[in-house]
Amino acid sequence: MGETGLDYVRDRAPREAQRRLFEAELELAGELGKPVVIHTRGADADTIAALSSFRGTVVLHCFSAPALLSPALERGWYVSFAGNVTYPTASELREAAVRVPPDRLLAETDSPYLAPQPVRGRPNEPAYLVHTLATLAEARGEEAAELAARIDRNAAAAFGL
Repeated sequence: MGETGLDYVRDRAPREAQRRLFEAELELAGELGKPVVIHTRGADADTIAALSSFRGTVVLHCFSAPALLSPALERGWYVSFAGNVTYPTASELREAAVRVPPDRLLAETDSPYLAPQPVRGRPNEPAYLVHTLATLAEARGEEAAELAARIDRNAAAAFGL
């Protein structure tokens, strides 16, 4: 289905219109048996409500909402971290990454946004994912290469690759 969800931070569309479209996209994903990649900013409660009846695969894209972690873990959703997990002030995100079960952890670029700390200020690109992986591995006390291989398997499972 691609990225869908609710963004109450930018508020470029009326919230009710966002909710209607989100629910329609979730219904379509369910009918087609497709996973959904969820963008959510400032809309935790409405995101949870909309996903409450969705039975397919859920990926919380560019995870930045620690309040969504418990519902995600309870429901077996995938949790994907981007370059912002590397920022010095992102300890809460690193703590969340530690709590995600190994088979539900993903990593992404969110390119061209959120370049990891070592290259912050530049447009993000896939090559920079190594920095995000290194931070996740360090936080979790794992080897980066092993974590990368597991995340690759998780992505294949999540997206039916």
